[in-house]
Amino acid sequence: MPRLAGATATKTPETTIDFVVSPSLDMTNSMYFTYLAKDHEGLEGFATETRKRMDPDFLREFDFLYEFPMGEPGLLGTLGDMLWNQPQTWSSVDALLDYVRNLPLDIGSVETGLGVQGLAFNVTGCDMDGIRPETTDLNREGFLNRLRTQGVDEAAALELWERPEALRDRLASMIERYYNQFYKPDMRRRMPCLERSVTHYKGNASIGNITELLKKASGRDQVCLEADSVCPGPWKRLIFAPSLDMGPYMSCAIIGDLHGMFYPCESRFVTGNEADDDSTRMARIYKALSDEQRLHILQILREREMYAQEVVDRTGIHQSQVSRHLSFLKAVGLVNSRREGSMKFFSLNTDARKQLQRTLELFPEGGSRS
Repeated sequence: MPRLAGATATKTPETTIDFVVSPSLDMTNSMYFTYLAKDHEGLEGFATETRKRMDPDFLREFDFLYEFPMGEPGLLGTLGDMLWNQPQTWSSVDALLDYVRNLPLDIGSVETGLGVQGLAFNVTGCDMDGIRPETTDLNREGFLNRLRTQGVDEAAALELWERPEALRDRLASMIERYYNQFYKPDMRRRMPCLERSVTHYKGNASIGNITELLKKASGRDQVCLEADSVCPGPWKRLIFAPSLDMGPYMSCAIIGDLHGMFYPCESRFVTGNEADDDSTRMARIYKALSDEQRLHILQILREREMYAQEVVDRTGIHQSQVSRHLSFLKAVGLVNSRREGSMKFFSLNTDARKQLQRTLELFPEGGSRS
């Protein structure tokens, strides 16, 4: 199995910035987006094809581990987030499997790593501060209380909660099966692409302005590290890893003062042709525009900035569909968002006009005559 490659660090008085290529981080992110491909737009390619190739029993178990005990990100998604703070797992999938097979069965801790019950506890949204492995009864009651507030079948969830060794075995088994069946056969294609991206960015002169760097890497006008966005920091550690499986999306995790982020690996690091980056981004924009419901949402947002429920009320589209559409529109750069307290507001990205106008450059003035 390949070893960790292409890591670098740039120090400023406040922050350490790392760009890494890790088979373990990349595979867990690949797994997560394979799960998301069931209801996210724009994830054509490896993630979508892998879901199609999974046999029904495999797929049920796969989705279960991303949904237990009360929905996404589930045990597997939370485990993937935790790996950003576990560099001993980055070198190979063997190292990851060894780590998972030795996970504590109890709560564990945010500082040293959550145990199996801690992963489930964290999924429920419980505050982990002050939670300790030895407070078994309190942890159990806190877990049940959160399940009750969300209408989850607490008896079924508790039965699994109280068998953490079986859950740990299922996590390890799923990671091993996914690696052997899907990820390992694709490593010869993907690892050189990821290494080229990291090599490019670790030598980039603009690395000091990480926000602008991420905008360039993602092709977005907004990234989550901006002051008015969801992860403004400040952070003591920023770790970035490229991914081939995210389509136009980005994914991040926060553990204490550490911020880990996957960014989409540019097409030029896959094909070697820099022009392919613009073509990929443009194709995604036009895919977003090809849906009548998304066009309706864009027409509504021409009036003014709105929060998601307003878009639901104005369009009559189901809330889950509106959420999915807004997520895709934001990912391809047609919509911007900002948070204000617990509210998330959406507005048209007027800079998208420049991207769309570039399509006209494909057609010479006056056209051609036959």
